Amino acid sequence: MDFARSRRMQKSFALTIRSEAMKTRTSLVAVFLLLLFTAAAECQINYGSNTLAGKYANVNDIKVYYEIYGAGEPLLLLHGNGGSIQSFMYQIPELSKHFRVIAVDSRAQGKSTDSDQEITYALMASDMSALIEKLNLGSVDVVGWSDGGNVGLELALAHPQQVKKLVTFGANYTHENSLAPPDPVAMEADDPRLLTTTRAIKKLREGRVERSPVVKKKLADLMEKYPNLTVEQLKRIKAPVLVVVGDRDLIKVDQTISLFTSLPHSQLFIVPGASHLVPIEQPELVNREVIKFLSTPFRDLDGYYFTNLPN
Repeated sequence: MDFARSRRMQKSFALTIRSEAMKTRTSLVAVFLLLLFTAAAECQINYGSNTLAGKYANVNDIKVYYEIYGAGEPLLLLHGNGGSIQSFMYQIPELSKHFRVIAVDSRAQGKSTDSDQEITYALMASDMSALIEKLNLGSVDVVGWSDGGNVGLELALAHPQQVKKLVTFGANYTHENSLAPPDPVAMEADDPRLLTTTRAIKKLREGRVERSPVVKKKLADLMEKYPNLTVEQLKRIKAPVLVVVGDRDLIKVDQTISLFTSLPHSQLFIVPGASHLVPIEQPELVNREVIKFLSTPFRDLDGYYFTNLPN
């Protein structure tokens, strides 16, 4: 091979390498921009007021507002007293990567309407049962925060065929003697956890739909008179339940332990350094555990199984 021909081949090879490198770099830039735009779009989603995802369903005697995100197995999200879909602004983006998330405004809250009936957890569970039927969801996983967890327990009890698994955050099964006494701890004004939570709560308040005095009283009465589940009823709940609570939750730890031990198929997750606002305070941690619980086949654990292990 002569020298000139060798040089031409080297030059051609170098141009080819450079061209491929430019193509690769262009592809990487395109992927980066796509991820950047996707992340920006997610940050701009106004959960609870998303006209692209929001719909109404006629359920029982009211109109229930809901938004759907993601694909896969259905997952129902139920917020706490006086809240809305927006309460799960730190959960929906992550959970919707793994499930078809149906986030709901409970009756008289968010964008859902009310009726003349007294609001009870059993009635709201009936609303959710009817919504599951209307949307042809069959059997769903449920994640409920505070009152949403109470509704989840009522739903699993009254409609076991509709609940595959349930996750509760700061739930109580009876209203009697359920609240922990005031904590004497005074947090520093610049505490990172306090600052993070304050920002989230401010955003939730800005998006809150103003409620009438009648609705405010009904929601206050709800917590004063309900729930009224018994240990015997809890023992009839067949769905696996992950009981989540902050170690400084508004709900007494004793009640949480009683809830956990009364459920025949349950796991307990006490989040250290967390309050009743744990989904806002530590979203990465709780999202990871929720996804793991819902995605992993449930197995009851014999606390003494290790005594039967071979020597």
